[in-house]
Amino acid sequence: MKLMNALDISKDQTGSDHLFTKLERNMEIEDIDSKKMPFMTIIAHAIRYLKEHLLRQLNDKNVLELVTADGIFWVLTVPAIWTDSAKQFTREAAREAGIHDDQLMLAYEPEAAALYCRLLPIDSFESGGQHQELVLKTFERGKKFMVIDLGGGTVDFSVQETTDVGKMKSIHDVCGGPWGGARFDQEFIQFLIKLVGADVFTKFKDDCRSEYLELMRILEIKKKQIDYNSQNKVLIRIPLSLFEILKEVTGCNITEIISDSPYHESTTYSQDKMNFDASLFRSFFKSSLQDIISHLRDILEDPVCHDLLGIVVVGGYADSRLVIDSLKDAFPGKRFVVPTEAGLAVAKGAVLFGHDPEIICSRVCRYTYGDDICLPFIENKHKFSYLTLINKERFCRNIFQKFFQKGEKVFLGEKRSFSSDIDFRDEGRAYQREKPFSIKVYVSNRKNPEYIDDVGCRVLGEVIVQCDNKSKLWPETFSCEIQMEIAGTEIQVTATLSTKERATAKFEFL
Repeated sequence: MKLMNALDISKDQTGSDHLFTKLERNMEIEDIDSKKMPFMTIIAHAIRYLKEHLLRQLNDKNVLELVTADGIFWVLTVPAIWTDSAKQFTREAAREAGIHDDQLMLAYEPEAAALYCRLLPIDSFESGGQHQELVLKTFERGKKFMVIDLGGGTVDFSVQETTDVGKMKSIHDVCGGPWGGARFDQEFIQFLIKLVGADVFTKFKDDCRSEYLELMRILEIKKKQIDYNSQNKVLIRIPLSLFEILKEVTGCNITEIISDSPYHESTTYSQDKMNFDASLFRSFFKSSLQDIISHLRDILEDPVCHDLLGIVVVGGYADSRLVIDSLKDAFPGKRFVVPTEAGLAVAKGAVLFGHDPEIICSRVCRYTYGDDICLPFIENKHKFSYLTLINKERFCRNIFQKFFQKGEKVFLGEKRSFSSDIDFRDEGRAYQREKPFSIKVYVSNRKNPEYIDDVGCRVLGEVIVQCDNKSKLWPETFSCEIQMEIAGTEIQVTATLSTKERATAKFEFL
């Protein structure tokens, strides 16, 4: 299931993961009428609808005698640039929708698309006959290629290399931002607002919602039809209700408004349709294309990308001829590969990923991960404000101890460990022996942070460790070793106690 980009609030407007904003289970969002509802509930309803729709389809067509949710392994695709908190939020929403944790896997969208494209026949690619050799070589073993997933909300970039044994490994950290097809929609809406006024458009959107949604549906079709060099006018049917509200509020009709606007030479109105000059309509793509091209140029400057064989473009926004031609024009020396059903590549690739998740054998760390420790205090090196005494010895606290570094290649199954010494002998802590304890894990967008409060460092989450022995009581003193694995789409943790007591650990990002 390809989940809507509803959790993209976890990214700032530059497209970077927003380490400063954290999703919370009880957070609420407002609907169009400013009524609030739990965000988790909304996402759970979306997943539940997709789940139940599939079950109805299968049972109505008598694929099997009876198909239930428990008999299916589910794969939810998410943008590769989502934060860990967004992924946990999605998993918990799926649980609320009736999908158990052991029946669910999250897949990165560009990776799923790459898996699908590798298996497509030549004639399933744009101009397959002309670029047959390129398509074949792009996915050869030992070759590097990039996947750009042009979605409705986000654009993800992922650079992959096919190994000698046919698996795939990421060789560049995944990145991207909110530059998908929705950016075009925003630009078009801003044009209408400038033309008719914000008060008129707001009233139209509030009072005529079905007409507004119909307008957005038409816009989705039109933005895929215009090509790079077309000089033909673009005709879009605009709901009459918008112009009726315009007349009611301003006393003017749309023809009068257009003639007095800066767009009088590039826009006309006739028989409920607005006619746009091709150059004006293409300008609505400009903002998203500038960001996509700029980001792609930065990635291609990385030495690891100098010998890319091809750039595979997928996603719903890739169905726009103008978008693809703009990329080709901006990078004439690069070879682009586009499947004929680019919008379905992610969903179909997710099925393949669900059958063989180990096909992705390594990924690149997007951040530096670590915890905080104390080290012997060194004059003229450590901050004096962090000086502390432990058993009358001088130590520096808040030191960032790395266990994964930004840009590091991490292989599937590879784990790193860190230990914490736990002591409950103090009377003030004795009562905590029957409670779970937590260990903070920090993340930084720098390779070598020194302290946990350096610029770019934040608490990623907590590892919660629960005692599982019969007494449900921690020993008075022990060491706990935490193992982390981040090569998958979700971080996995395990806990081992020096006393051999049983314990379970989980990561808490929310």
